[in-house]
Amino acid sequence: MASSVLPENALGFIMRALLISFGLFLLLAACVPTPDVRPAAAPKGAYTLDKNHASLILRLSHSGGLSMFTARFDDFDASLDFDPDTPENSQLSVVIEAASINTGMADFDHKLAGTRNLLDAKAYPQILFTSSTITRTGPQDGAVTGILTLRGVSQPITLNVHFNGGARDPLRGAQVLGFSADGHFSRSAFGANAWSAFGVGDEIIVHIEAEFLKT
Repeated sequence: MASSVLPENALGFIMRALLISFGLFLLLAACVPTPDVRPAAAPKGAYTLDKNHASLILRLSHSGGLSMFTARFDDFDASLDFDPDTPENSQLSVVIEAASINTGMADFDHKLAGTRNLLDAKAYPQILFTSSTITRTGPQDGAVTGILTLRGVSQPITLNVHFNGGARDPLRGAQVLGFSADGHFSRSAFGANAWSAFGVGDEIIVHIEAEFLKT
């Protein structure tokens, strides 16, 4: 029977590898920036969405309120023109690919995307949002009102946005701004009223997490 004891040189190699890995971990941890939560401290200019650090979540009541059904969009992009001196002058635009809806059930995703009085992604492949007014509601908070275009119907909605801070990220080699946002709207106002008679809620609750990179 072969011995399960590793040779001394193999143990030494493993220990050195572990120490090197731990040292690299500490080095990377030391590089993690501390966000500056003052909007005025962030560089002015154009930013693009870091798609690897962004999420767009939807929730709505199911079965008359027995649960909150949750989905997400996997494919979306955004651009931000940020004015730290006067955040009210900043501008935001978002493009969402309607067919990228993801509930974790592929067949159901196709049904949501293809139903005419839901997303109808073949006729209206993109969902758009363009900010129109921004109002500061606190040192790190603001209300972003804009036009949401869904299924070819345009209606104003408001997102409550929290500025999580900004920092120079050495790992990405860029200035980064982070935001969290929440909002809600009536899906029937956009003609997306399928299954309303079967206990599926009308109010869509939106939660967004996004990091933007300075271009």
